[in-house]
Amino acid sequence: MKTVLLAATLVLSVCPWMARTGAAAEPVSWRFESDTGGWQPRAKTVAVTRVARTREGSLGSLRIVEPIARLSRFDKYRLHPIPSSLEKVRGIHPRLYLDAARITELRQAIQTTHAPMWKELRELADRAVQRGPPAYREQDNYSGDEQLWQRDVGSTLPVLAMAWVLSGERQYLDAARQWALASCGYKTWGLGGIDGMDLAAGHQLFGLGIVYDWCHADLGDEARRTIRDTLVKRTTAMFEAAATGKAWWQKSYLQNHLWVNISGMAVVGLALFDEVDDASMWMGLPLDKFQRTMAALGSDGASHEGVGYWEYGVEYMLKFMDLARTRLGVNLYENDWWRNTARYAQYLALPRRAWTRNNCIVDIADCPRSHWYGPDYLLRGLAREFHDDHAQWLAQQIDDADVSAPGAPWLNLVWFDPSVAATPPLSLPTLRHFDDMGLVSARSGWSGDESLVVFKCGPYLGHTAVQAFTYDPGGGHVHPDANHFVLFGSGEWLLRDDGYRSKWTGQHNTLLVDGRGQLGEGQQWFQGAQALAVKARPKILRASSTAELDQMSGDSAEAYPRALGLRRHVRHLLYLKPDVLLVCDEVVTDQPRALELRFHPESRAAVREGSAFVMRSAKAVLRLEPLVTSAEVKVVTEDLASEGRAGERNQTMFTVRLSKQAANWRNAVALSWAGTGQPIRTVKASTEGDVWRFAVAERVVTLDWTTGLARLVREPMK
Repeated sequence: MKTVLLAATLVLSVCPWMARTGAAAEPVSWRFESDTGGWQPRAKTVAVTRVARTREGSLGSLRIVEPIARLSRFDKYRLHPIPSSLEKVRGIHPRLYLDAARITELRQAIQTTHAPMWKELRELADRAVQRGPPAYREQDNYSGDEQLWQRDVGSTLPVLAMAWVLSGERQYLDAARQWALASCGYKTWGLGGIDGMDLAAGHQLFGLGIVYDWCHADLGDEARRTIRDTLVKRTTAMFEAAATGKAWWQKSYLQNHLWVNISGMAVVGLALFDEVDDASMWMGLPLDKFQRTMAALGSDGASHEGVGYWEYGVEYMLKFMDLARTRLGVNLYENDWWRNTARYAQYLALPRRAWTRNNCIVDIADCPRSHWYGPDYLLRGLAREFHDDHAQWLAQQIDDADVSAPGAPWLNLVWFDPSVAATPPLSLPTLRHFDDMGLVSARSGWSGDESLVVFKCGPYLGHTAVQAFTYDPGGGHVHPDANHFVLFGSGEWLLRDDGYRSKWTGQHNTLLVDGRGQLGEGQQWFQGAQALAVKARPKILRASSTAELDQMSGDSAEAYPRALGLRRHVRHLLYLKPDVLLVCDEVVTDQPRALELRFHPESRAAVREGSAFVMRSAKAVLRLEPLVTSAEVKVVTEDLASEGRAGERNQTMFTVRLSKQAANWRNAVALSWAGTGQPIRTVKASTEGDVWRFAVAERVVTLDWTTGLARLVREPMK
C-alpha cells in the first residue's frame, strides 16, 4: 500500500464542512489508504488540527479508514497502558474465550462430558448452514425502527464459528463467512437515529468480533478486510454515541440495552486492539460502564426487569465479565449480587413437573412465561464461578426438559465445568426473600408438583438503586405493582400477572384508590422518574417461614401519589401450605375514598357458590371467597379492559373486584385450590377485636392487626 501524507489537501477538503457545521477546531488524526492498496496495520497517519469529529469520505485517491485519536474528552476511556494479560496475546488469534490450548481441550470434551451440548450446537449450526443468512429488510412488522430481526444474525455467528473451530468442517467456516458478510452488507443496523446505536448493532458487533477472532486465519484477505472495516466503522459510531450521550442508554446502568451494546463494543475492541489505536477506548468505555453497574446492583441477586430480561442482561454481563478477567485483568465477579443471582432463577422457576416450552417461569415485570436466553449456559457459568451445585442442577433440568432458549448455546461448551456436581434443591429453604428488590417466593416444597406464591413489594429498582440515583437508570420494564402477588398450584396458573403490557396498577392483584394506581403507571414504559423524585420505597415488612405456615407482609403506601392520601396499605399473605392462601389487607387514607382490591384469576370460568367464586380450568379448581366483609363492600366479577404492550385497547382481563367507600378498611379473602375432581378446602373466619381467626379443619391461623404477627395453632375437630 502506498501511504500518502497530504495534510494540506485534507484541510482544504474539510474546512468547507467545518464552515457549514460550525464545528469547533480540535486536534484529531486520521489514517488513510489508497483505493488500490491493501490494509497495513501500521500505516502512517496524517495529523490534522482543523477537524472536530469523525467524517467519512474520500480525498482524491485517498480513503479515510479510521480515526486514530478521538477528541480529548474521550481519552478518559483509553486503556493506558494495555493490560499485560492482553499484551501477551498481541498478534494471536483466537484470544476471546478460546485459545489454542482451550480448543484442544474442547475437542476432547465434546467426545465425553460436553457431548450433549456439542450435539445441540451442531444441530443449530447445521440449520443455519441450510437456511443461510436473512436478506435485508427494512421492516419486520414487530420491532419498528429497532430492526430486531438482525439480533438473530449476530447471535448465529458465534454458533457457526464454534462449529468450525471444533469440527474443522469447511461448511461451517463458509457459512460463518457468508453470514458475516451479509451482516456487513446490511445498509442499516436499526433505522433513523438508532442506526448502529442499539440492539441490532450490539448483537452484530459481538458476533462479527467473534468471527473475526476465531476464524481470523481462514477468512481470506477480502472477507477479513470487509469485516474489519465494518467493525471499525460501526464501533466508532457506537462509541461516540455512548461517549457523548447521543445514545439514550449511555447512563442506563441497570438496563439491558446498555449491557448488550457495550459488550458488543468490547468484543470488537479486544479483537482489534493490536490493529486499531482507538480500540483501547472501545474496551475502556465498557469497563467503566460495567463497573458503575456493579456498584449499582443490590446484594440479593434479583432483577427488576423480570426473569426473561434477567436472562438477556446476565448473558451479556457475564460475556463481558469473562473477558474482563482473562484479558483486562479485572475481576467483576466479587459482588454479592452475582453470588446470589442463580437463586433468582431457581425461586422464580415454576414447579419442575409443570414445565413446558411456553410455561416454565414466573412472568412478573416485562417477562414471558418461557425462557428468552438460555438460561442453561448462564447457570453453568455461575455454577463454574461459584461452585454452585444447585445452579448446575437447574441447568441440567432445563436441558433435560428441552425448555431452554438457544441464545448463545456455545457458552455451554465454554462455561460447563463437569467437576461441579448437580444437586437438586431439596435442602434449600422453600421461602426466599430477595430483600433489596422486595420480592418473596414461597412454595410448598421441592417435589416438582408444589404450589408457588410470589409476592412483590419493593422500590421499583430495589432499595440500593433508588437511594443511589437521581435519575432513572433503566426502570422501563418495571410494573406499578407493589403488594401484587401471583399464584400457581395444581399444575396451573391460578392468579396471574398481566404480562408484557402497558403499565397500569389496575392490571395487577393489588389496590386502587379513587380509581387510580401507583406512581409510574399510564404508559408503555414505567415512568420511574415519578417514583424516584419522591424516593418511593414500598417495603416488605415480614417474610417468615415454618413447615406449615409462611407469612409475607408488605406496605405499598409509598408507591402511590401522595395526592391520593394513602397512609397505609399493609397486605399480609398467610400461606397455609400446601393449598390455602389468606389475603388480609389494611387500608388507611386521609378521608373516605373509593377503595378497590382487584384479583385476576387465570381462568375466566367463574361460578358463584354462596359468597365464593369458583374458577375451573383443565387441571385445577380455584376458590376465592371474601371472608370478613360488611354490607358496604361490593363484590363483582367482570372482564375489564386492559392495555396491551403498544397501547392496544382490544384486550381484557377477568377480574374479581372488592370495593368500598371508606377511610379505614380491613379485609380478608381466602384462596384455596385443588386438582380437578379433588376436594377443595374452605375457610371459616371470626373476629375478636384486633385479632382475626381463620380455621381450616383443625388448623387455625390468627392474625393480630396491631402487631402484624400471624400464628398457627391446632384445635381438635368438632
